[in-house]
Amino acid sequence: MTTGPSRVEARHESFAQQAVDDAVARERSRIARELHDGVATDLAGAISLFKVYLERTKGQPDEILKEAFDILERSLKDVRESLADLRPAAIGPDGVVVDLRQQAEEFSRLYGIRVELSNVGAEDLIAAQHREVVAQVVREALTNVRRHSGSTICRVKMSFAARPFLIEVSDEGRGFAANVPAGYGLMGMRERAAGIGGRLEVVSTPGRGTTVFLFGPN
Repeated sequence: MTTGPSRVEARHESFAQQAVDDAVARERSRIARELHDGVATDLAGAISLFKVYLERTKGQPDEILKEAFDILERSLKDVRESLADLRPAAIGPDGVVVDLRQQAEEFSRLYGIRVELSNVGAEDLIAAQHREVVAQVVREALTNVRRHSGSTICRVKMSFAARPFLIEVSDEGRGFAANVPAGYGLMGMRERAAGIGGRLEVVSTPGRGTTVFLFGPN
């Protein structure tokens, strides 16, 4: 007769998973510190020097130098966004849904991307650790929509009442082929999903958009 894992085994698995999560968090913090103290600081210093130069030339610099300045500014913006991804914001006191609605409003105001957000069931139907992963994955998926899709609309559907819970983030952008290597954003989302015993799947069709599915643990 086959039996499930004992309470002791389940507790050991929980401790082991927590140890893995803690190790991943420490490594992310280390990388974030190195990025902030190294690349981000150097880029900010170079941009400051360029601004002094632009002031001295009364806004009429050499075109090549102006292009180099624009590249530096874009690079610093990308590094800061990466730092935000490595140091995900904590969920506010009002919960995941409220936080994501605020982000949806920001996307509309800042980037012209309409984010339609809906949920079935209350978020407290899933564990606090799972809610954190939901927030991180949706934020990363929205960032990918903004950076890569070219879509002006994104739909976020959160089924907290489903078993396992299911999160969908879809856009109507340019999509990508199945043989395109996954970027660090998708890799990070898959790691977070696996960390709670869930999984992440991506369905994309060139010219028709992309959908990210986050399935909770069974």
